[in-house]
Amino acid sequence: MEWKKKYPDLEPIRRLRNEGRELLGKFIYLTEKRDGSNISIWLDENDNIRISSRNMINADESLVNALESTKEYNKVIMLIKEQKERFNEDFVVFGELINKGTSPARFERHKHPKYILFDIWDNKAGRFVGYNKLYQLAYQYRLPVVKVIELIVPVSLDELESKIQQALNWCKRHRREGVVGKCYQNRVFFKEKLDVPKLPKVKKKNQTPQYPPLPEEKVLRALQHTYDELAKQYENVDEIWNDKKIVMPVFAKYVSIECREHLYSMPRKSLYKFYIETPIEQVRKDEI
Repeated sequence: MEWKKKYPDLEPIRRLRNEGRELLGKFIYLTEKRDGSNISIWLDENDNIRISSRNMINADESLVNALESTKEYNKVIMLIKEQKERFNEDFVVFGELINKGTSPARFERHKHPKYILFDIWDNKAGRFVGYNKLYQLAYQYRLPVVKVIELIVPVSLDELESKIQQALNWCKRHRREGVVGKCYQNRVFFKEKLDVPKLPKVKKKNQTPQYPPLPEEKVLRALQHTYDELAKQYENVDEIWNDKKIVMPVFAKYVSIECREHLYSMPRKSLYKFYIETPIEQVRKDEI
């Protein structure tokens, strides 16, 4: 993370390093994703209260004002300060600030702004506290916390996908933006949203572009660049031009450059055949 108060960017399962296989056989908390602004509250080295947004260490003034107007703000401050004074804990509280009116993605509508806890980062342990600890702290300080839709232990990718879809169906009925999955065992978090389309998987065999072959005029240009380079290295370049061991590696290099820069594939005609059939006068750009 850029700074310890920044919440990590979550990806859907298909973009995880192992495409969800790292979640199999693990306990996964499927929690509701609320539709608001990600705001963190924490103490700096001088025990001053700091308020950050997802991308700014100092949240925008409008967000700060909205947060301070909620019933939850003073309770969160009490939680952070008391946990440090009594138990020497160094917490960063993360919550979703939901403003009055319609939420950003239009999933929720509220008469009053509110702040809902969804995670607590433990600076000393270097990890997020588990959901049980999160819930206990929220309960003790009478703070709202994201609801667990289901606790699952999938044994196959099909089962994982099915459970995620069931959770998303719950979110649709209860007007939630989506699901956040949390596996505390290996610290893999992910999100699945309702407003993201399900696109078909791209077959890997179709992922390699089929560029047309390099035109002969560009192959000739590569051969001329080869001659120019060798002319800088050898005084008798015309004499060594027939030495394929010297010419061909340089020629292949310039053909590759032409292909890469102009988005072509290798020419159909072999480079060696092109080399031996092209008069040196044409390579030197002399009249023939």
